[in-house]
Amino acid sequence: MAILRLAIVGATGRVGRVTLEAALLDERFEVVAALSSMDDPSCGQQLRVGSQDVPIVAKLACDCDVLIDFSNASGTMSWLAVCRERGIAMVVGATGHDESQLRSIRAAAQDIPIVIAPNCSAGVAAMESLVGRLSEVLGKDYDIEIIETHHKNKVDAPSGTALALRDALSGASAGEDNRDVVYGREGKTGARPSGQIGIHAVRMGDIVGRHEIHFSGCGETLTLRHEAHSRHTFATGALRAAVWIVGKSPGWYGMADVLG
Repeated sequence: MAILRLAIVGATGRVGRVTLEAALLDERFEVVAALSSMDDPSCGQQLRVGSQDVPIVAKLACDCDVLIDFSNASGTMSWLAVCRERGIAMVVGATGHDESQLRSIRAAAQDIPIVIAPNCSAGVAAMESLVGRLSEVLGKDYDIEIIETHHKNKVDAPSGTALALRDALSGASAGEDNRDVVYGREGKTGARPSGQIGIHAVRMGDIVGRHEIHFSGCGETLTLRHEAHSRHTFATGALRAAVWIVGKSPGWYGMADVLG
């Protein structure tokens, strides 16, 4: 297999740095750029990774096969335009995109292959594939609550993973794409409507990531729970997606496609 030329956006962030460290040790990749924005104070400096000094730059000035984006929603838009213009495959691990930004990503996916991975772990991909089937089997008599917990510095809520799980649940069976979704509750909310999905975001400490889905009916509750023990699981998944996406036809892909 040919060595893939890899660029990483957001290498000064927590997940981006772990991914950079893993990529530098991975013989499948040549890291050609650690990218950031011009207004990042780290831009132009050297990032010490193991025994190497990696420069942080704001422009992709060399050839590249695939770009991993662990920046933020606005950062994705900037690098999306670069990748689309130059025909570079993308793995988008950033979250917090609004509807307009998601439309832009879908439009770009007509020209380049893009993996959209708000959570790059294999376990979360498996959870996403399970929840729709569970919702379909249990039906609307079972109340559904999603509880996601992350470190106190996470800037978007709910998490991209929680929203992906919401979408998997909402599309579980025909006619359920209009299910009522409530984000937290306060005050006199009244009785819970049938079929409602509740989503709750917890921010505290240095928790890497925890997602729980509760299905509760008369006399029983079924809970699925995924917990990331370290950010290495996201790095491993992102690099796996980077290998998989190179050479694919233009399109919008997910981690289920990568793992499948």
